[in-house]
Amino acid sequence: MLKRTFIHLPGVGERTEAHFWRQGLHTWEDFLNAREVPGLGRQRLVFLRSGVKESLAQEDNPAYFGPLLPVAERWRLFRRFRERAAYLDIETTGYTWPGLQVTVVGLYDGRTMRQFIHGRNLEEFPEALENLDLIVTFNGSQFDLPVLRTYFPGLKLPPVHLDLRFILTRLGFRGGLKKIEPRFGIKRPPEVDGMDGYEAVLLWDRHCRGDYTALPTLLTYNREDVVNLETLMDRAFHLAQSRLLGGGGQGLNICAQREKGGEAKQGW
Repeated sequence: MLKRTFIHLPGVGERTEAHFWRQGLHTWEDFLNAREVPGLGRQRLVFLRSGVKESLAQEDNPAYFGPLLPVAERWRLFRRFRERAAYLDIETTGYTWPGLQVTVVGLYDGRTMRQFIHGRNLEEFPEALENLDLIVTFNGSQFDLPVLRTYFPGLKLPPVHLDLRFILTRLGFRGGLKKIEPRFGIKRPPEVDGMDGYEAVLLWDRHCRGDYTALPTLLTYNREDVVNLETLMDRAFHLAQSRLLGGGGQGLNICAQREKGGEAKQGW
């Protein structure tokens, strides 16, 4: 999808991009090989070719494309940088910040699940973000990332952030994470099925009061919040791509059972 993208170029919007595709210019290489493009003058064509050549040179650099793409279109980067992506969700002592305590940060890279817990290893979290190209959250732009930036001054986040809440909303899936998950065939373990963020706050309080069952339950809840994001992001990418390229999502079974690409390993 990245090499089919032209809207990051100056003056190119969705209509112009679609015009390129209709002319058979499906990739950057197609554009560079075209002797002329209907609707583009010679000077404009030379200018855009320069931008396409720079795009090819920067193909492995997500920090280059992130600021150039409209926020609503950054989902296009997912497949290209998926191998260096991670899924994130946090648990806290409430919903009003600053002033709240981060209790758990869950981070999953598609292979290993890591959880950073207040009083144990929370201070190790910033280092875990090193070498990541992309971070995926649900409503992270409104809550998780602002809280983490406040809690960890100077925190260096990956260059690209994809917020599934808004990607899924544009695809017609509205509501919270727990409401959307069943529509994609995702089922949570019985011990945390139906649990919400308020109950997660209460679990931490119970843990602090000495309830030895509370923390394992909270970690299971957090793990589901994090690992399920991979399934949702994968489905959202394919739906968005199919819609953009004219397939309308036909043939895509969004109710398929969760595929996590192997078991997530627990690591503290």
